[in-house]
Amino acid sequence: MQHFVCIDGCGGESSNPKVCETEGCKREGEPLIPCTCESGLHEGAKEKGDTEQE
Repeated sequence: MQHFVCIDGCGGESSNPKVCETEGCKREGEPLIPCTCESGLHEGAKEKGDTEQE
């Protein structure tokens, strides 16, 4: 099931695409990364997040 996560920040998760809303998070206001993992470890989102930061 697709979900969206704050990678390399607060670790927040949402079922809807949006920006990180966690006050004080270093990624506050930035888009959450889409993920489709089943394990809850967000492996695919971490790879996407790494690519976006390069």
